[in-house]
Amino acid sequence: MRIKIYLVLLIFALNNIHAQQSYDDYLKKGMSKQEKGSYKDAIAEYEKAIEMNPQREEAYFYKGNARFDIGDFSGAIKDYSELILINSSHSYAFYNRGNAYYETKNFREAIKDFTRVMELKPDNYDVYFNRANAYFKLENYDKALEDFNKGIELQPDYADGYYDRGNTYFYMADYESAIADYTRAIKIENKVFDYYYNRALAEFYLGMDEEACSDLKKASGLGDYQADAFYRELCE
Repeated sequence: MRIKIYLVLLIFALNNIHAQQSYDDYLKKGMSKQEKGSYKDAIAEYEKAIEMNPQREEAYFYKGNARFDIGDFSGAIKDYSELILINSSHSYAFYNRGNAYYETKNFREAIKDFTRVMELKPDNYDVYFNRANAYFKLENYDKALEDFNKGIELQPDYADGYYDRGNTYFYMADYESAIADYTRAIKIENKVFDYYYNRALAEFYLGMDEEACSDLKKASGLGDYQADAFYRELCE
């Protein structure tokens, strides 16, 4: 009896080892193919891994990422959701699922996931910017500003953070604050034509035509064809 139980347990253990090795093998193959840009082949490998062991997290996560990379955001949401059922504290799964919801324009669900990330990793500055942009899409500009402020507090050298906050001020018709933020973005990164173009628009609203034309010219010089057209129309 004891020997029989021992043999059964031994067989069970060996089967588990075999499943573990097979799972890892498929996972590694999937990761290798994903690194090479063969996303559909990678997804197929991850699905084999999940078949071998549906209770492990990694394959769901990487499969979700691969689906995200090919624009299958609904599929990515499904994979991240499966992972979250296994591990409800997986901050990266919530973060990536929030981004997938954002891409499908489901901004309210994105906000829920980004909020969960904040609970798990309150020092993650990216998630504040992401939630801010989701609030921006819902035209909840006050909430967006709160999150942009927190994100900038955590990462004061992030040019796009100032740019996005500047856009929020712009839509609130606070053009002076918008210009101040576009200027901060330009001080950090002075080769992005959008920063100059949007600052020019805010300057036009304040009657700062000379400054606006100067910014349109800079944006044009950086390759912004729309800025070039406006410069020719409004400034020459």
